Amino acid sequence: MIHFFEKFKLPTILGLGIILIGISSGLFLVLREQILISRASPDITPIKDSVTFTNIEDSTVVVSWQTANPAASFVTYGKSDPGEQTALDDRDSGSPNSHIVHYVTLKNLLPKTEYQLKIATGKVSSDIFRFKTASPATTQSNFGPVIGSVLENDKPIPEGVAYLSISDTTVQSSLIKDLGSFLIPLSRIRPPDDETIAKLTVIAKTGQSIALFRIKAAGTSLPVLKIGQNLDLTTTQSPTKEVPPSTSDLKIFDLNSDGQINSTDYAIVLRNFGKNPKEKKADLNNDGVVDKKDLDEIASKINEPLITP
Repeated sequence: MIHFFEKFKLPTILGLGIILIGISSGLFLVLREQILISRASPDITPIKDSVTFTNIEDSTVVVSWQTANPAASFVTYGKSDPGEQTALDDRDSGSPNSHIVHYVTLKNLLPKTEYQLKIATGKVSSDIFRFKTASPATTQSNFGPVIGSVLENDKPIPEGVAYLSISDTTVQSSLIKDLGSFLIPLSRIRPPDDETIAKLTVIAKTGQSIALFRIKAAGTSLPVLKIGQNLDLTTTQSPTKEVPPSTSDLKIFDLNSDGQINSTDYAIVLRNFGKNPKEKKADLNNDGVVDKKDLDEIASKINEPLITP
């Protein structure tokens, strides 16, 4: 009988040793992963107070935020469980890409409904955020959009979000495109009074810019904004009426010949920014370079009526 137990003594000890080593290794890996995640979290999780819900409508909502370093993030959301559905950044398709300024549009939501939401980056998830959709809109505003562009070191910023705040209305926002341009529609907000003061805040990778200005019913074209600079246009805008330009004078601003002067023409100027522009017509003042002067010229003509004889 003694020989029988001795026969199994060494394998048993060896087996226990393997088990203990396995448990220790697993515990080490788990703790190591937790430490790595903890160390990475401040750089890839949303910056405190940067999570913002905008463009709140009956079936869509935009959530945006910033991270200290580029991070591949997405959101999960649902009515009773924040993990019911998933949504990617508006610029991503298939899988999340790395951004510092994040912008996600949630679609096909139910009106007047509260939802829960989490922001996920890898294995790191945020706390639960809550938002509620609006009632179905019964009327639409006839106010034109707010458009503009943002530069840094005289070049269009590659990434950012423009937030528009108007008293007694929900905050509106727009993702800034590669050419540094943005367009914020006002058709779905409560109609503001003409000359209502609005605040535009641009958040970019390296800083921000703020502009105060008066909303115009026909649409508002802002001068070029620069990161790190703030503008107060409420005291510089003159109510005096100017002599309207002739149709022939306005034709040069219709760069795509669609019979309108709008944000598309503005984008053409941005696309040709610099010396020796590919599309010569973007050089509106014919000085051999597409620069801030050309942007200011076309911005001042946005939404001017262009009547072809």
